[in-house]
Amino acid sequence: MKRIHALEWEDLRWFPASWRDFGTDYLKFVATKFKIYQPILPLMQKGLDKSFQKHWVDLASGGGSGLICLAKELKKDNPNLQITLTDFYPNIKAFEQLQGEVPNIFSFEKLSVDAANPPLHLQGKMQTIFGAFHHFRPQKAKQILQNAVNSNSTIAIFEPVGRNFGSWFSMLFVPLNVLIFALFIRPVRWNVLPFIYLIPLVPLYILWDGIASIIRTYSEAELREMVASLENSDTYEWEIGKTSGKMPIYYLLGYKK
Repeated sequence: MKRIHALEWEDLRWFPASWRDFGTDYLKFVATKFKIYQPILPLMQKGLDKSFQKHWVDLASGGGSGLICLAKELKKDNPNLQITLTDFYPNIKAFEQLQGEVPNIFSFEKLSVDAANPPLHLQGKMQTIFGAFHHFRPQKAKQILQNAVNSNSTIAIFEPVGRNFGSWFSMLFVPLNVLIFALFIRPVRWNVLPFIYLIPLVPLYILWDGIASIIRTYSEAELREMVASLENSDTYEWEIGKTSGKMPIYYLLGYKK
């Protein structure tokens, strides 16, 4: 099946910010609760080692995804670890919560940051994108990778869904999960709850965006083709694949030779 850039509601500028922030909070809650990014710890450590520093910049952070678990584990072997959160639509409350839960690691950019052209002070470090690379059309996605090469930045991209049976099957439980987890997600967004329990538009939007995410994800072949088209691509090592298990994490890791 060829990648289709289907509509995702949260990408629309006019989409209610409170709904978008709840959606990213929900994804962060699920990623943290079920430690979905645990299998990528060796890849993250390798990326940090190849970047020759212990500061990574997370692009398109959303609500912070599953960074809490990763930060706690990586901190054990990297005591000077620093993580800077960024997003085109910064979820400031979620960023502040991450700072509180794991002190002295997280910082964040308050202003909008374009993942394809981050500010100069954020370039040259390890860059990560968790569960968001599919949001970018091929030209924009290529620009993100090209910027990493041009700025000598290590780049690590992870997608928890793909065009596979497990991802499609997981979508069946999304509306129920939203209804169950909503009251446990912090901060509680009281203005969103009526649209979860009385008029269930938010569970439906998250379901739709989840399905669209699956259709949008780049296959290994598409990623390899994209990497091959970059200028000076041969100056980098590129690792593209997926972790083992029933719900694999798809990844791309690029670092300077």
